[in-house]
Amino acid sequence: MIRLLPMALRGRKKRIERGFLLLTSVVGLLYTTSVFAAALTGRVEIAGSYSITPRKNLEERIKAERSLIVSKDGGIKDAVAFIKGIKETSSLIQKEVTIDQKRKAFIPHVLPIQVGTTVTFKNADPFVHRIISNSETKRIRMEFAYEGATMDVTFDKPGVVDVWCDDHKRMQGWILVMESPFFAATDERGHFTIPNLPPGKYTVVIWHEVLDAQTQEIEVKDGENTKIDFKLPGREF
Repeated sequence: MIRLLPMALRGRKKRIERGFLLLTSVVGLLYTTSVFAAALTGRVEIAGSYSITPRKNLEERIKAERSLIVSKDGGIKDAVAFIKGIKETSSLIQKEVTIDQKRKAFIPHVLPIQVGTTVTFKNADPFVHRIISNSETKRIRMEFAYEGATMDVTFDKPGVVDVWCDDHKRMQGWILVMESPFFAATDERGHFTIPNLPPGKYTVVIWHEVLDAQTQEIEVKDGENTKIDFKLPGREF
């Protein structure tokens, strides 16, 4: 039987989905490959203090710790940087995109993809996972009954997809589905790189599952790489 999430949690997830669509919804700029394309690099850092409520039970604490991973020098892992307002007209959809289920965790925890991408879900654990999403972007019901089981899901419209396991409360992951191909998730030290940006003025958005989104305006010049940094305020959760 599928367990019902608390109403407050479901409401928070709906707000995240609506907020993401607002961040990405503008009249799209058509993109064509340019010999003068450049790379956008940057870093996302924590600003101020942050903490995880010590009263959480073990399952909820593990989930919270996976939601905010900060390096020793303040870099935030699993934030997503993307360019707002560009729509891709050529075929740059990612190939062989996977989400593994290993040691009761989704790997990767946050996955940005382009609309039309097919994601292969895998089970590396020697026990059952029942994966669910009630997102308006993509509703999912999948059961992985044995180690090595796989299932393919195609994501055909933009938005945020929150996935979790009905058997293991600590398992939660996020899939960001975007029309633009210009995005990247941050690494363990908060760094990201978005390659092949053509010259122009853009809005760069940073999304994180528990921290507030931020935007900055940039101008990319012919063949000149651009660097930009973000600082997201910490919080207790």
